[in-house]
Amino acid sequence: MRNDNKRWLISRMKTSGSKRAYVGSFDYSDERHLFKNVDLETLPSHEAIKSSGKFYNGKINYGLLVRFLRGHIGRDWNEVHQEIISRIPTKLLDYKEMIYWFVADQVEYLNGKAWDKREQKFLRTEVAQSFEYVSKEFYVDPDTNTLKESISK
Repeated sequence: MRNDNKRWLISRMKTSGSKRAYVGSFDYSDERHLFKNVDLETLPSHEAIKSSGKFYNGKINYGLLVRFLRGHIGRDWNEVHQEIISRIPTKLLDYKEMIYWFVADQVEYLNGKAWDKREQKFLRTEVAQSFEYVSKEFYVDPDTNTLKESISK
């Protein structure tokens, strides 16, 4: 299903996770000689394995997903959605709902305006509309089932 040359659309952001203990106090240069002579009996008998979740800090990179959506405007939503799901790593499938942060997929037209059934608000189609509209960059046209851009820039 997945070709090896295609990139994942969401990934975890790598952050250092270091405590940076000496950044605030600036006392490492004065006290580093104290750490060299350590008594072997005071050392711990074993060290815990660090979890990789702390390395990533729970942050998700979704920039490639938005770029992918921008490149597929006008295509059939079912095909686009299927390709997005196939390009999400299995460890991050819990985050597949973030697609709907950017795409309003349940849309109908009421009085000539696009109504988002998920948010229960009208879609913002102009820059100068009020805050009672929901701002999503993309929506699925209910007549043609194609991905469209909601606010033209």
